[in-house]
Amino acid sequence: MHRQRCILPLSTIKILFYKGGARGVASESQLEALKSFTLQTSKEKGRIFIIKTCIKDLDEFRKLVLQAARLKKYGTVQINISTLADKGYYEIPEGGNPWHEYAANKQTPYKFFPDPKIAPFLPAEFVKKNRQLLIDKARILRENDMEAAFFGSEPNFLPASFFDAYPNMRGPRIDHPRRSNVEVFAPCISVDETQEMYAGMMAEMLRTVPEIKTFYFKTNDAGAGICWMDWLYSGPNGPDHCKNQSAGERVAKLMESFKNGASRAGKKINIYLSAGESNFSEEEERDIANHLPQDCYFEGYHSIGSMVIRGFIGESYPVTEIINPLSLLNGTRLVDQATTVFIGTEAAYDRGYESLDALGFLIDVLERQLQNHGPDGLISTLQELKHFCDDWAGKNDADRLFNAFIALDEAVNFKKAAMPNVSALYWGVSARHMTRPLLIAPKRLTEKEESYFLPYVFNVSKEEARMDYTDIHGSHHLLQPGLVENYVSKIRQVYLLLESIGGSAPKKGFIQKMATSLRIYASIIRSCGNFAEAQAIRERNAARLNGEVHLPNKETTWTGDPDLLRFNEIMRNELDNAQELIGLLEKGGMELLWHANDQLHEDTFLPGQDLIAQLKMKRRIMLNHWRDIEDYLTSPLK
Repeated sequence: MHRQRCILPLSTIKILFYKGGARGVASESQLEALKSFTLQTSKEKGRIFIIKTCIKDLDEFRKLVLQAARLKKYGTVQINISTLADKGYYEIPEGGNPWHEYAANKQTPYKFFPDPKIAPFLPAEFVKKNRQLLIDKARILRENDMEAAFFGSEPNFLPASFFDAYPNMRGPRIDHPRRSNVEVFAPCISVDETQEMYAGMMAEMLRTVPEIKTFYFKTNDAGAGICWMDWLYSGPNGPDHCKNQSAGERVAKLMESFKNGASRAGKKINIYLSAGESNFSEEEERDIANHLPQDCYFEGYHSIGSMVIRGFIGESYPVTEIINPLSLLNGTRLVDQATTVFIGTEAAYDRGYESLDALGFLIDVLERQLQNHGPDGLISTLQELKHFCDDWAGKNDADRLFNAFIALDEAVNFKKAAMPNVSALYWGVSARHMTRPLLIAPKRLTEKEESYFLPYVFNVSKEEARMDYTDIHGSHHLLQPGLVENYVSKIRQVYLLLESIGGSAPKKGFIQKMATSLRIYASIIRSCGNFAEAQAIRERNAARLNGEVHLPNKETTWTGDPDLLRFNEIMRNELDNAQELIGLLEKGGMELLWHANDQLHEDTFLPGQDLIAQLKMKRRIMLNHWRDIEDYLTSPLK
């Protein structure tokens, strides 16, 4: 949904941004002076840790708070409390719509404290539950001397009936034409009534929950958008009256609305717009940076003094309990020079998040880096990694654990370079490679055979969802053969090393869970590779596959059609892969991945509660259609 961005170490940043408009190229001496200033600011004003999570269960939230409390000695700790109590089912059109799945869990003040104009168009019980969860979390933070943050998407789209009632407030169309069957609009921030609406909601929220000190939002993606922006998915659009305003002017009006609301409540908050999670052209980014109001920040755009830390869940979702310590150590080397540290733990549009064990390790790393002022260079980073391995595995197995973590980081770097677009989330889950049957002719499936997976495949076209295995959110993908096999082999090396660590290791339990999680993750990625290669074969033989079922010719051949032989290999690989995954899940693996707790909550980004049964269905259907390929391609005949 958004571009990948690199969070640069402070020492490498050459382009500086100063609030108020001044920008330019910095000399080395200027950089050193800025680093010194940042450190001094950190000491004078205090460092802030802002943890983004989507935990709904209050008991689990309390456990997170207790873990995060370890950071209080190094600065102020804020935790996001804006998670919805439940998915916004009321937003999703009858019959479903893939694009709405992006936004169904996304947060905005109106889902907690709706303006009187908006309230009639929302389910009252939905709002009530959201607000109560927000208040309950704030109370837990207050009891533990912590602050709250609100993460959202703004300006968030509103129901069509709202714009029927208030047509003058209609802003841009923000849905993705290739991912939505329904047009959706957000309010225009340039309209005075819209600004008043946002200010009023912010004021009410802060009066009710004064613990909120940070408001962080993304836009032009996953349910939000601003008029006439270059990279709105349906193209720049909006009402004529605001067409001549610049991107920076529009963003400033939105931020000022939030600030005005805070002022009415007698509160002062920091407002962050995410550059990395939003969609802006380079020209727009520069303009936004030059129009920021006081106490408003464009996080991720040449940011000085802030950093973002994320665990492995963004890569491995739906699988949890995986850590990459070397990446974390490298990514946190300069944490002692940061005034604001964002810690991301959520994934899949707030369907899942890092386990508390994995988050605990991330906090361990942060603590050590802050105590030691960060390792200086690769050698000291590896030494720090070795210290963790000594603590986790003990004297006998420390080297083995060290080698496993090195191998994992190498594998991840290989994937980033060779196949960055292959995703366990987008390929494995939302294209349902995990659970759908791999076949030469998917059109031969009955409606009953398709019923357990096809409704959840992310696609506006049922036929495309059925026939194109590598249509990923509206784009057709190609994958070079062998890449996935290579990556899975590298992951296999890691989990075999982890499994070989002895029972005397202090962290034996987590190490073995991580090994199992890596097996599950490798299985999902293995499916992605199989479906990609199967689709390539199907496309090479499209003319024959789209024709009538027919018997092959009677010419003698020792090998038959090469594509038939290769497709049979892929089918067998996927059949065995499904069986291996069933075994892992039946032995406790279901606890290591995110899945729905009931049939209602299964969706395109969340596997079903009956995942094992679906995998068994996948095997059964594949075997029932095992010989379909012989109706199209020539089999061997001696």
